[in-house]
Amino acid sequence: MVPTPGIQLVRPSRGVILAIGAVVLALIVIGFVVTLGQPAPVAGRGQSLMRIPAPPSDLGTLLRRLGVGSVAWYACALAIPPLWWLAYRFPLTGPHAARALSLHLSAVLAMIGAASVAHYVRAYGGSPVAPAFLGFLPVALASNAVPLLAVAAVVHGLEARRRAVRSALETQRLRAELADSRLAAVTAQLQPHFLFNTLQSISTLIHRDPMAADAMLVKLSDLLREVLRRSQSGLVPLDDEIHMTETYLDLARIRFGDRLRVVLDIEVATRRALVPVLLLQPLVENALKHGVGRIAAGGSVGVSSHRVDGHLALTVWDDGAGLDRAVPDESTGLGNTRERLRHAFGDDQALTLRPRPAGGVEVSIRVPLRFAAAGPS
Repeated sequence: MVPTPGIQLVRPSRGVILAIGAVVLALIVIGFVVTLGQPAPVAGRGQSLMRIPAPPSDLGTLLRRLGVGSVAWYACALAIPPLWWLAYRFPLTGPHAARALSLHLSAVLAMIGAASVAHYVRAYGGSPVAPAFLGFLPVALASNAVPLLAVAAVVHGLEARRRAVRSALETQRLRAELADSRLAAVTAQLQPHFLFNTLQSISTLIHRDPMAADAMLVKLSDLLREVLRRSQSGLVPLDDEIHMTETYLDLARIRFGDRLRVVLDIEVATRRALVPVLLLQPLVENALKHGVGRIAAGGSVGVSSHRVDGHLALTVWDDGAGLDRAVPDESTGLGNTRERLRHAFGDDQALTLRPRPAGGVEVSIRVPLRFAAAGPS
């Protein structure tokens, strides 16, 4: 499978950006309103500047200075669940973003009002010298609006990030499923292709050479059993792939007889390297059909593997009719092979078709060297 790239978070929607900007602007405005008209104290005759309070002597004093236990503290703690539910249920995206934004702002304003009332009751508790509520309201707003707006902004930011991550994961899942579906379609197209060709060869031998036809059926059953066993595997060790290719070449030997010679040159260090299942079979089939099969005297088909600069180099060659009469590069076999290599290794792979100097055609494949669990690291 193509290496999956790092997850890219989806950019927040315009509604989320506007909501966060509105909260920040509200915080700035509230800060100016609270401090407006309050000049900094100036030390004059008989006056002194406010002293910096001493460091807290115990944990309780520190927590009280941080606001723990205040009305704003409890208001923020109680506001988190409903604010998160609103952010989850009514996201600031889609066609109803404006309506959702007004709903969120109304909820935050209602929470600020409720916190201000609770602040007034807790501060004065029905005292006869309590000021009027409207006179106390600016102080309550300054104490409760900023924390609640900050909590609302954090909740919406976290919910927007959660939605972005979920959207990115869903996108990656759909891409992986699409890639798997395309690979399954390619493999389904590949397996009947060589199966029908082999059955056609058996049918031509039934009356001419029944023993050879029977031997081909036995070999075909062995090959199909191995293919079915490996059909759920995306990548298999090269050793298993060579074994399936040898079984297929045994079928070809029965059909071609002495006209076919097989040359295998498999480097031991590459036998545990991982390759797509049924990678070599269509290339060998092309070499037999369009190379050796077009010459009355037959010829040789070879498969080799080597390590080259941290990559696995595979070559399938024949000394048959040559490229002019060989299968074109856009054939089903080569096209499917290119697609499967791209699916398995992304851009870090290559497939090249070229004529051999001594005659015939060779197909070279270069893929990253990855090993099965039992192989070298």
